[in-house]
Amino acid sequence: MTDGGDGAVRVLRYVGGPHDELEERLPPGEDPGDGGYLVVAGWEERAVYEPEPGGDPLLWHYRGPIVV
Repeated sequence: MTDGGDGAVRVLRYVGGPHDELEERLPPGEDPGDGGYLVVAGWEERAVYEPEPGGDPLLWHYRGPIVV
């Protein structure tokens, strides 16, 4: 899941919440960012996902809903 510097495709994984176990491939060199708001079918709110501070930047954990 991590980039060994060889240009390999990395996988961003969502943990918990409505998108638990969803995986998203990142192209070589693309920064995974520091979290995001995801659309959830049937919700007015968005699901907030962020990596653990100091943890693997490719494991985003569910933090709860947010109204946008």
